[in-house]
Amino acid sequence: MHPKKIAIIGGGIAGIAFAQRYRQLGGTVSIHERGRAQHDQGLGFILLENGLRALSGIGRRTAVENLSYPMTGCTIRDHRGNDLLDENLGSVHGITRSAFLQALGQGLPDSWTRYGQTFSHFEHGPNDQVRRAIFENGDRVEADLFLGCDGTNSKVRGAIFPDAQVLGARVIELVSVVESDLLVARSRKRFIKIRHEHGGLALGIVPASSNKLIWYLQFDGEKHLPPKADPASLESFIRMLTQGWSGPADQLIRATDFRRTRICKTGALEPLDAYFRGNIALLGDAAHALHSFTSQGVNTAIEDAVFLAEGLADSHFSASRHALLDYSEARKAAMRPLLERGNILQEEFLAPPTADQSIPLATMA
Repeated sequence: MHPKKIAIIGGGIAGIAFAQRYRQLGGTVSIHERGRAQHDQGLGFILLENGLRALSGIGRRTAVENLSYPMTGCTIRDHRGNDLLDENLGSVHGITRSAFLQALGQGLPDSWTRYGQTFSHFEHGPNDQVRRAIFENGDRVEADLFLGCDGTNSKVRGAIFPDAQVLGARVIELVSVVESDLLVARSRKRFIKIRHEHGGLALGIVPASSNKLIWYLQFDGEKHLPPKADPASLESFIRMLTQGWSGPADQLIRATDFRRTRICKTGALEPLDAYFRGNIALLGDAAHALHSFTSQGVNTAIEDAVFLAEGLADSHFSASRHALLDYSEARKAAMRPLLERGNILQEEFLAPPTADQSIPLATMA
C-alpha cells in the first residue's frame, strides 16, 4: 500500500526521478517547484554508469541516451599542451540539463507539478509529525510524507537539520555552454581537462550533443578573487586566467555567450546522521551534496529516487518509517567512499599536476 499523499519540494532531477518511478509503481505525488516550467539551458553534467543503471530501472535510459553524447575517452593536458593522461572510458555521457529533464520527465502528468512555489517552513501536527508545507506565496500543502529535493542549499534540510553545513567551498567554477558542431567534432568524443602547471586552475570540456559543449573553468578561490557576474567581467576574467594557453580556450571564449555563464561554488555537505527526520526525507544534493570533482551529483540523485520509491511502494503506509530508515542507511553507506574520493580529487586539483594522473571522476561498483 502506498503512502496516502507525498509532496515533493523541488522539481529538479531527484524530484522528477522519484515521481517517475513512483508513478510506474502505481503511486501519485505532487511536485512543488520554485522555478519556471522552462529549465535553464546553460548547464549540463556527466552521466556515469551507476546513473545510467538507475535510469534503466525507471525505463528512461534509452530516452536520455538519445539526447546525450557518448564520450569514449578522457584526455588531460597541461596548459602548455603536454599530454598527462589519455585513457578510454566506459559508459559515460555528456548531456545538457534541459535535455536530461525533458527525457526524464516524459509521461508525468502536467497536473502533478506546481510552479512558482518557494518553500518557507513546515507546520507540525500531533507527535511532532509535519502536517503542512508552507510556501512563500501563501500556499499550504498537506501530505503524509514530504521529500526535500531542493538541492545543495536545501531549505527543507535547513528546517530539519539546522546545524548542517556545506564545507570546503574553496574551489569555484564558471560554467557555460557553447553551440558549435565544429568544436564538438574537435573534442573527438573525449572528456577533456586542461590543467595549469601550478595547480588550482583547470578548464574542462564536456561534449553534450552533436552541436553543444559544456565547459567549465575551475579555480582556487584563495588565489583568484571571483569576478562579478556580468558578462563582460566573466569574459575578462577567463581571458586573463587562460592567457597564453595552448589548445581550445580562446576558441571557446569567442564562441561563448557569457549571458549564459554561471558562477558556482563547489563544496561538500558534512555527513548527516540520517537522510530523514519524522515524515520528511532528503534526496540528492539536499541529502549528500558532493564535491563537483566526483561528477556524481546527478547520478546519485537518480539512485536515491529509485531506491526510495521502490522501498515506499513495497511497504504498508504504517511501515513507511522502516522504508525511510532502510533508504537512509543504504544511501549513507554508498556516499561515504564518494565523499572521500571528492576530498582526494580536490587536493589533487589544488596541487601541481604530475605525470601520474587519474581520471577526474568518481566511479561506483
